[in-house]
Amino acid sequence: MGANTGETLDAQGGGRALLPGVRPAAVVAVLAAALGISTAYGMLLLLPLYVLALGGSEAGFGVVLSAAVVPAALALVLLSRHPEALRPHWVQASAITVFGVTAAATATVREGWEPLVAVGVLLGTAWAVVYTVMPMVVNEMVTDSGRVTYFGYLTGTQQVGIGTGPVLAGWLMTTSLGFRGTFVVAGLVCAAAVVATVVAALLTPDRRGTGSGSEPGESAGHSVGLLSAAGTIARSPVGPWLVVIALFACLFTTMTQFQTTFAGDRGLDYSVFYVAYTVAVIAVRFVVAPWVRRFDQTRVIAVAITVMLVAVASFLAVGSDPLAYATASAAMGLGYGLALPATQAHAVAVSPESTGARVLPVAGLVFQVAILGFPVVVGWMVVSVGYGLLFAVLVAFASVQALIAWRQVAARRRGGAGSAPGS
Repeated sequence: MGANTGETLDAQGGGRALLPGVRPAAVVAVLAAALGISTAYGMLLLLPLYVLALGGSEAGFGVVLSAAVVPAALALVLLSRHPEALRPHWVQASAITVFGVTAAATATVREGWEPLVAVGVLLGTAWAVVYTVMPMVVNEMVTDSGRVTYFGYLTGTQQVGIGTGPVLAGWLMTTSLGFRGTFVVAGLVCAAAVVATVVAALLTPDRRGTGSGSEPGESAGHSVGLLSAAGTIARSPVGPWLVVIALFACLFTTMTQFQTTFAGDRGLDYSVFYVAYTVAVIAVRFVVAPWVRRFDQTRVIAVAITVMLVAVASFLAVGSDPLAYATASAAMGLGYGLALPATQAHAVAVSPESTGARVLPVAGLVFQVAILGFPVVVGWMVVSVGYGLLFAVLVAFASVQALIAWRQVAARRRGGAGSAPGS
């Protein structure tokens, strides 16, 4: 293989995975940035414990987390309206900077949990932008045949950071750093992620206006107005998958943001969840995801969601058994870890050509509004009725996702049109 990474084959050797001009070092830099910001985000998953230490409750933490829903939605609407106004690399670097500065500033909150609401606004908005823009960065680097594989690598790396961040933070908490020193370390990790993002930008051609994420010369089709594009997307084959993505967000934010308090309520060690979940995600996204791209993606998504459904239901029965807790956590990582990137990639593949450039930011908007809006409901539910009803609601959400996915499988079978590999 020469310097021209446009000749890089996908994981199955079935065609170019990276677009011409994309260097392997750029991929490494993007994944390093993803690992850095995701680890910092994972370290901030100790915020609910910090809220409790400052005299608050799960309901108070729900308010802190959901305080960002409006500004985050506005930021993502702006991004969706002008998806190519700035290179996604520069948007990502700016958002990581805001997240890092705010993480360090969290250390200044010493009395009462209420000031953390302002912290939540900045952290939530910055993370929403980062999480939405990162797939756009990768989409600038890959061909259609490589999208599923590299989205899997990206989201796998993110989940590694999100899973190891709380474990790292928990260890730092046992040192003299405490909560405040740990949050400062998270800010320093973000600084390294900004540097990696800049390196990736310098090693990747600017493909705005040339149909990024597709073969060179292909039209991006991004001249349609936002409302018109959103309506077209909702009525297209992407529509049902947006519902699935929104429910993924509700499940993800509950399982990660409230895991520390759930474990404490059951007398469990929250590190068990994050370690088991992360190991499962690594396995499924770096080993299984490249292999299953040869199959019908709707069926892959449906099977993965079904595994996730069983995993979520099993949390109702873990009690205080660490082994059952680890098993349920690993199953959650297997199902969610495969289903989410496959759904994101499939949504891009089935999107109308006229709105192709806006599918990822619109999907990001849906995902982040749900991630930031649902915690206030979760916090109220935990304080009012406990975790049992909460997990019953999550099981219902996963059941809806499975129903949608299997209906799409049935529809494709009736249509007699098999999906192309990687679609």
